[in-house]
Amino acid sequence: MDMTQVPALLGSIKTAFEITKMLRETDASLEKAESKMRLAELISTLADAKIEVTEIQQVLLSKDAEIRELQEKLKIKAQLQWESPYYWRVDGIEKDGPFCQHCYDKNRELIRLQGNGEGYWECKACKNGVTDSTHKGFQVSTVAFSGPFDGY
Repeated sequence: MDMTQVPALLGSIKTAFEITKMLRETDASLEKAESKMRLAELISTLADAKIEVTEIQQVLLSKDAEIRELQEKLKIKAQLQWESPYYWRVDGIEKDGPFCQHCYDKNRELIRLQGNGEGYWECKACKNGVTDSTHKGFQVSTVAFSGPFDGY
């Protein structure tokens, strides 16, 4: 259900109130069968309104979850800092990472790089290897990696 169905919900509720008002104003000449029919219409209309309200609640819950997810993505993006050859997540004085540049740029996924302590980093998701300024024979690069890494 989308928000364009709200007028239909309000119409159902209005109809239910009109039926209730008519039942209240019914005089003694109204037959018992007609009263029962009106009451059945009222119950049906109220049930329809309840279903529509439940659907609206589900839509709102879904939208709230989507908003929270987008807010978290915006927060991460604001904290992300590029320092060649990888990303860091910086929150005040805390620095978390490094994260794979390839995975973030391609899929917006923060995949932590695994290092060997000698300036070589590997992404376990995309298998790319990266060297940084602490690597012997420093040269910033990204290396496609196809086999198991034995440098640990």
